[in-house]
Formats: sequence, structure tokens, C-alpha cells
Amino acid sequence: MRLNLTLHFERPFLIPYNYPRYLYSFLIHAISLADEEVAARVHNNRRDIKFVASKLLPVGEVKRTRGGLLVESGTVRLYVGSVEGTILSTLVEGLGYGGALHVKGQKLLHFEARLEKTPNHLSGKHFRTLSPVSVYHNSPPNGFRMWDLSPVGQPNSPFENEPEVWKRLVFENLRSKYMMVYGESYKGDFEIEVFPGSLKSKMFRIKRYDKTGKYTKVRAWDFEFRMWGEERLLRVAYDLGIGMRNAHGFGMIEVM
Repeated sequence: MRLNLTLHFERPFLIPYNYPRYLYSFLIHAISLADEEVAARVHNNRRDIKFVASKLLPVGEVKRTRGGLLVESGTVRLYVGSVEGTILSTLVEGLGYGGALHVKGQKLLHFEARLEKTPNHLSGKHFRTLSPVSVYHNSPPNGFRMWDLSPVGQPNSPFENEPEVWKRLVFENLRSKYMMVYGESYKGDFEIEVFPGSLKSKMFRIKRYDKTGKYTKVRAWDFEFRMWGEERLLRVAYDLGIGMRNAHGFGMIEVM
């Protein structure tokens, strides 16, 4: 299931190009205002059910500036999905505190929320991303500490077949989420086909280290695709996202 949120901020509202860390901070703060224990579990426990968030989607006229997208109406849409109703209900309760919440200093004034159910039939459908997909390898063969993988490969890739590594890691990540949700291993098949002509990539800075002042940089991809598998697995993908870093605004999908 997912929340369809309409957020009204002070006008005009700037959506930062590097939105993930501001968005994650906003959502965790909202949850903590309603229940600090739920927020701590989501934030601190890596092996637990979390949520997936879309990008901040502007409503009305938009002007591109050096710092981001300036939304004249001050209104944006945001989707947040999870299989755990407690997380979503706690988020809605926390959003009710309004003025205590902000995105990069821009105060939330009020909001509307609508709960949407997960579709029953997903296998073979045409999907698109609502937030870019982040998939990384922690020990690439070129000696780097981390490598952001592309679903169609990159000219300077250290992998012989980067798209196959990308697919394998997406599947492994989904099986891990499946285990957390259902308490059992997934035994079925999974296939995903990315449409190369729809691919767009972007680099983000998601975390700043206090000691060095340097940022963790992430390259992620938006695209259209189809996927096949058992419906229970695909509902996990729909509710919790594909790829990694989902709670920071990566990997949310929708049926076209």
C-alpha cells in the first residue's frame, strides 16, 4: 500500500536538485514527532521493513533555477509506500504537526493524504519509476570502494556484463525484502526488461561526512520497464521499491 500525499509549503517552494537527504530527513522527522521508537527502528535497523518514497513532484508552474525547481504554487505531491501500516499511519500523524516540519528551511503548512491499495496483478505490466533506481556494488573489480550500476551498462564499466550484474543485485535485494515481509525464502523466478530509450541518469549527493566534509555521491536511473515473477514478490517491489536506498527517495515504481 502507499500514501498519496499532497503537501502545501510556503510559496514559492524550491525542490532541491539534491533532494534525497532533505526528503529523508523530512520523513524521519515527521515519523519521530508521532512516535520516536518507530522512527528509530526505521532509521537504525538496516535489516527491517522500511518504506519507499517517490521524488517530490511539483504541482503547477515550475521554474528551473540554479538550486532546484521553483514551484510557484508551493504544492508538491509525494508518494510513500510500505507493507507496514504502522509506518504509514505514524507518518500521517507526524505530518499533522505541520509547522515543525520543513524541507531545507521551507515550512510545511498543511497536507492531504489518501491511502492507495497495491494492484493485484503486476506481472508483465508496463512500469515506470517515480524515483530513480539506485543499485551499487560494494567491491567492484576496478578496486573502487563502490560502483553505481546502470541497467544498460556504461562505457567505463569494470564489469564484463554490467546489466546482468544489475539484474542479479536487483533480484537479490528483492529476495531479501521478501524474506523480511513473509519470513520465508523466495523460490520462484524473476525477470526485468528495461527500455533503453527511456533511460535518464542523475548524480546525487546523499550524505555529508563531518570529519572530511565530503559527500557520498550516488548515480541513479529513471526508466520504463516490464517485470515478471510471482505476484507476492512483485507486490514487495511495488510496496518497498526496487534497488537500494529506498527510504531516501530511490526506487519507487508505478504501473503506467
